[in-house]
Amino acid sequence: MTTYYVATLAKYVLVEAENQGQARELGRVGLEKLHADAGRQIGMEMPINIHVVRPATTDEIEFCRWGEEMLAQERAMKLD
Repeated sequence: MTTYYVATLAKYVLVEAENQGQARELGRVGLEKLHADAGRQIGMEMPINIHVVRPATTDEIEFCRWGEEMLAQERAMKLD
């Protein structure tokens, strides 16, 4: 398995996949969720045009994990 960076012009996700085709499919699902959340906030549907599918760099993976940890900490603080 490889971690892939899948991106539109405005958003990206990292996915674990066997190849670029599978990464594109899994990435589309993740991007659809991100775009749906953003679309609800501004009251419109946003199209998904994937521009990049490539193996993620170590820095991108670490940054994504750091971001997820920060969100988890923020959510935990809100529950306290």
